[in-house]
Amino acid sequence: MIYTNFREIDKAGRIVISKDIRKHLNINPGDVLHIEANDGAITIKKAESKCVFCNSVDDLSEFEGKYICTSCREKLK
Repeated sequence: MIYTNFREIDKAGRIVISKDIRKHLNINPGDVLHIEANDGAITIKKAESKCVFCNSVDDLSEFEGKYICTSCREKLK
């Protein structure tokens, strides 16, 4: 199913993402969104979880909302 709607940008440059779209994409308060502008279009998607040190997406552990991979965790020991 495709979700679409129109939103006005407020004076601070913000837009509201409707509840049905947030629910469909499992976007919750505190989640990080990746925003990209390219060829006159803006793409907004939920950021992928990755290691805060090396950006790896493999073997992640979460600590206080941040992710760290096994390799970086071993280097910190």
